Amino acid sequence: MDNEAAATLFPKSTNSTPGSNLEKRIQNIRDQATSIWDKLKRNPHDRTITAAAESMIVALEQLAFTVSKGKHTIINDTTLDDIGTRLWNETTILLREDAEKIDKTAVCTVRCAACFIIDCAEKLAKTNASEFRIFKCYLKALKMCLDLEEGILATKLVDRLSKLYDALLKRETPRSANDQRIFSVVSIEYYLWRVAHSWKQENTALMDLLYSKLPPHLLSVNIPCKKLESLVDIFYQIGTDFLRKKQYENADKWLGLGTDLFLHTDSDGDLSETAIELKFNVMRNQIRALYNTGRADDFAKAKNLLRDMEDEFPSTIWFLMLKFDVAKNDKTGSPDVMLDVIMQMIFLGNLTATSFKIILNTIQSLLNQNAVLACKALDYLLTKKLSLVDRQDWLQEAFVLRVTAISKDTSMQQHDSINALNKLFAAMEKLISEPISAKAVNGGQTILWRTGESYFASEKFEAALEWFRLGLHPIFYNSGEVNRAKIFRKVMLCEFNLQNYTAVSGTYSVMPGASQESPLTQYILYNTALATFDDALAQNCLNKISTSPTADARMMCACAMEAQQKDNKPITLAAMKFIVQKLQDKDNAIPRQEIHVPALLRCVIRLMVLEIEKTVPNKAVTEIDQLCQYFENAHALAKQSQSTQAVEGSFDANECEWFARNAYNTALKGCKRWPPESTLRLSDCCLKFIGLYQGKVDRSDAQAMDIILWQRITTLFLSSSAAVYMARLKEHIPEQRELFQMARRHVRTFRQASAEYVQFISTRPEIKDNIETRQLDLQAKLAAMLAFDFEAAANLEIWSELPSITEEILKLKPELRTYESLVDVLLGASSPVDETLIVLQMILSATLLDQDNEIEKLSRWVRCLVTVSLPRRQEVTEQILSQVLVKLGDFKERYPQEETHWLSTTCWNYGVDLYCTNNIPGCKRWCEIAISFAGFVNETIEYQMQQNYLRICNANNPDLV
Repeated sequence: MDNEAAATLFPKSTNSTPGSNLEKRIQNIRDQATSIWDKLKRNPHDRTITAAAESMIVALEQLAFTVSKGKHTIINDTTLDDIGTRLWNETTILLREDAEKIDKTAVCTVRCAACFIIDCAEKLAKTNASEFRIFKCYLKALKMCLDLEEGILATKLVDRLSKLYDALLKRETPRSANDQRIFSVVSIEYYLWRVAHSWKQENTALMDLLYSKLPPHLLSVNIPCKKLESLVDIFYQIGTDFLRKKQYENADKWLGLGTDLFLHTDSDGDLSETAIELKFNVMRNQIRALYNTGRADDFAKAKNLLRDMEDEFPSTIWFLMLKFDVAKNDKTGSPDVMLDVIMQMIFLGNLTATSFKIILNTIQSLLNQNAVLACKALDYLLTKKLSLVDRQDWLQEAFVLRVTAISKDTSMQQHDSINALNKLFAAMEKLISEPISAKAVNGGQTILWRTGESYFASEKFEAALEWFRLGLHPIFYNSGEVNRAKIFRKVMLCEFNLQNYTAVSGTYSVMPGASQESPLTQYILYNTALATFDDALAQNCLNKISTSPTADARMMCACAMEAQQKDNKPITLAAMKFIVQKLQDKDNAIPRQEIHVPALLRCVIRLMVLEIEKTVPNKAVTEIDQLCQYFENAHALAKQSQSTQAVEGSFDANECEWFARNAYNTALKGCKRWPPESTLRLSDCCLKFIGLYQGKVDRSDAQAMDIILWQRITTLFLSSSAAVYMARLKEHIPEQRELFQMARRHVRTFRQASAEYVQFISTRPEIKDNIETRQLDLQAKLAAMLAFDFEAAANLEIWSELPSITEEILKLKPELRTYESLVDVLLGASSPVDETLIVLQMILSATLLDQDNEIEKLSRWVRCLVTVSLPRRQEVTEQILSQVLVKLGDFKERYPQEETHWLSTTCWNYGVDLYCTNNIPGCKRWCEIAISFAGFVNETIEYQMQQNYLRICNANNPDLV
């Protein structure tokens, strides 16, 4: 639509003062309305319509506020009213002609805006001529907002409606009878939509206030049928919501309003089918709310309403279901009334899927109160109805419920119930034309199973046996192999408890093959074999259980306990081994309250050690690995027991001490004959156990703490030794580095442990036994551990730490072989020159002072140091050679002659090299050192060097020899 046409429909006002602020705002609203109307005409699906309408509503609210508070000239401009009316009519057309395709939110917002425009025009004119018309428009807009869940708009409309309603009530103009009736109907709608708005906002207090104002209007006005349905529907929604929330009093209150509206209307015959259905649902839900309040007067009211419904509505399945619910909740009634209602349901007519489900549910409810009456209803349903229809699924569902009824009929004796079920099964085989479905079979077997289980739990094994055997009846052919296997095993257990062992074997022989191999079946047969002293069968069962993919550690635990009670040691040991393997399986929780896990592990470990000692080590590799695994499993279980405290005292300090001690002794015993990996695993396991039980020992117990701390030191030493030994054997570099890193970790821990031990014995004077021996041993072990650390650091190429480690070793003054190992590692590791020189210098400086050392080894180290340091660090060479010269007088006969000769020649030649580079001072210094060493070789060499030295000193161009 073009602007000219829009201007024709929405003309500008000519009655207001041009240029005024109020007129500008009014004109702005006209422009906005023109734009919205144009968009509605051109494209009702335009997404900008909603935003534009909301913006216009805000402008209208501001304008209304200004008009209500300020003073303005009366503006009798009908254009605003026309604009609002045209917008309203356009939305009405769109809702009527294109309701399924339009954007209802946009239309709803435009409708609200139209209401505000018309209302604003009324206020500008300062007349009340159209208040009632505006009020009705607001009501229709509010209903649409509530339907579309437009809460904000609805709140704005409610605010305007409340003010308009108060103004309409205060109007003194007399109304005619017809106008009064119309106003009363509109008043009801007003309160109703306000109730609906409060309900959606969950404002219960306001709902209660509005409820108090509704009844007089409701009962005094004859509401037209068309409006009646929409009004009652709101009460139905509110009451049903409270019913769902189990707020039965509120549900009765609001549903009662709907019931009253229907009961007091004079036009029941004019109600549509939808209204009649709504009336039924309202009354039905009110009855449900009443009998759920628990009050006698409410229940009486519910029965009265039910009688009213019985007179008004025909007997349908839904009405009979409601009637059954009332009878079921009638505490003063008889179950026979419930049976009568069920019979009426069955008599009602042809069964449908819905009616059949309702009948079965009502029979199930009756069954909970009276099994005999439920059986009567089921028998009638089966014989008179289901036998005549071709619905096998319905027949099977009723059959399952019939089985339940027989099992719950406490008036029947045991044998009578069994006979009744056998007769029922025979009758069903005649009625059904196809095998019972798996669902029905599962339902029937479950009932029989639960009954049998109750007898079995009461140790009435003969009765349980009969019920379980019923579950194997041919009618349950489709039960599936798994379910049949469960029932077969229950039959075997009943026969076992009756000590009918032959029957157990007979039942086992008729089971399907897969069920026979099940661990549960084998366990029952295993117990039978133990009871009949059939060791071959028991061993066979145990092997099948332990090798089954679904093997359960708890079952093996039970097997071990059963064999132990029968004093069958071979089978007990086999079962215990399997239990140990499963102890750390998180998916199979072992019932530790039935077995002392540490005792079990101790027994297995002792037996394993004896078995390994009888075998050649290279043929017992698997057994040794398994023994290590047992110790590791023991630690894992001990740690788990400590963290969860599953069984108090299961792994106490004594148990942990036993495992730590035996792990160390076993590792020490096997370190020469077993693979080194086992020594490392066992020693590490010992350390873990020491960590567990150290916190459980009283620290004030000096003797106990002394044992623990020293045991930790010796174990660390053994573990580090094994790690270094294994690293030396490894050719794979990553594995070797990992082992050296492990050794270094042990060394660090050893340092801490040794310091802790030294501090401990210094503060405990009562520890006197072997203190000096312990201290010497600790010092020797620390030196060896530091040597291990040195070797590990060198192989890991951590060169910067070698001097500090060497310094620690020097402080301990170890034997020469320790220094020898350091030099061998240093020279074989291709270490950097600086670190090599520093370490060699430190070692030589320390060892040269001790005359008891092996001079031949020291002389070779001196040669190595001179060879490395002379080209690079002459000051280091001079320092070492000066020390050698000082002590050479004492070593003269012991220091190798060829080494002294080599030192003298090497120093002389280096001096000559310096002379060639014109370094005369350096040349003199090294020649003098060479002459000093030559004096310890022979006089001839010393004399020749002195002569040559004089030539160097006196001649400008000496002739060197």
